[in-house]
Amino acid sequence: MTSWAVTGRGTLIGTVVGAVEGAIWWHAEGIAVIHLFLILLVPVPLGAMLAVRARLPRWWVTALAGPLAFAALVQALDALIPSHSAPELPEAFHVLPFVLAGVIGYAAVARIAASHGPRWPRIAAAVALSVLVAVILQGRAAIADWHKERAIAGLDLTVLGLGAHTYQSNGSVVWQDLQGGDLPAGLSMWYELRNTAGTVDIRSIDVTLVPASWGSAEELCTRPSAAASRRTCRPLPGNLWLRADEYGPVSVTAQRQETLIEVSAPSEAEARAALADLRPVTAQTVASYR
Repeated sequence: MTSWAVTGRGTLIGTVVGAVEGAIWWHAEGIAVIHLFLILLVPVPLGAMLAVRARLPRWWVTALAGPLAFAALVQALDALIPSHSAPELPEAFHVLPFVLAGVIGYAAVARIAASHGPRWPRIAAAVALSVLVAVILQGRAAIADWHKERAIAGLDLTVLGLGAHTYQSNGSVVWQDLQGGDLPAGLSMWYELRNTAGTVDIRSIDVTLVPASWGSAEELCTRPSAAASRRTCRPLPGNLWLRADEYGPVSVTAQRQETLIEVSAPSEAEARAALADLRPVTAQTVASYR
């Protein structure tokens, strides 16, 4: 069997394994323990069966090493693909890493296993693949920040944030069609208020930014998902709107130029203080929030 035939059959095996693994992942919901076990266990018997049927040379090497290469490549490719994909892309788009990992992993392993001659080229190929995966996984956080930074920069709004001396950032997320389509693409950030000693006090401050083209500060306050919480909105001086009830946090909505702002905090005073403290920040800064 020629090396190209081996590579082709390895590609077909990887395509099948990747598609099956992607389908299992796609249909998983919640914790999905059963799906997790299936994802871990399926590649070995399925890959072995397909390798035998394809009559690959040293099929047992492909059956054992293929799943390892597949698992490593899935992690690496998942790190390279942005989690904030364009809204027109279907959710099935995120199955792509499984298929690509299967194709690359099984084709490479089958080709290496069937090779004759000196061992060093096969060892060098395996080491190069391992190093590539390790480098990508090592830079996973930086890659994710880069994707998020690009997504934030693409929003039609002014990016505002809170200063690190008074507030500790806990994370940020770019979303599409938040709360069942109530809101368009936007940005949410989470903070905790620091006390005077510089340590974190458990006083959560949430900031949501929405393009002003969506509507007004009043409409942001009275949107259906917010109204469903049975909290009422009332106007405040300065074209602000307050949404609160007796027990939950309060939210103040406002507009600054092309940006609608909603700040949620334990009290009205803290929400209004945080709103006043918002300053323009870079997309890179917000993307690095942890």
